[in-house]
Amino acid sequence: MMIKTSHTRTQSPSEISDKAEELVPNEGKLLPVCYRCTQVPKKGLYDGFRVQGMFFCSDCQQELFTAEPDSPEYQEFLFLIKGIFY
Repeated sequence: MMIKTSHTRTQSPSEISDKAEELVPNEGKLLPVCYRCTQVPKKGLYDGFRVQGMFFCSDCQQELFTAEPDSPEYQEFLFLIKGIFY
């Protein structure tokens, strides 16, 4: 069994389906897909965090925690997280 994932950075949900996809072996396991970068984390559910059912991988988590509040990356995270709650 294979899982599809794209290799693009942040995009709107409608844009995600328009991007090129690559097959990733999942060995019959249900794997999360990062809400921000659309990647399947190598360690599955234990390689990131969830907010209201949306998963963020550990790479994006690290970017969030190290981003300066006035940086574009931080503002992007605010936009995504606000979209989950509101």
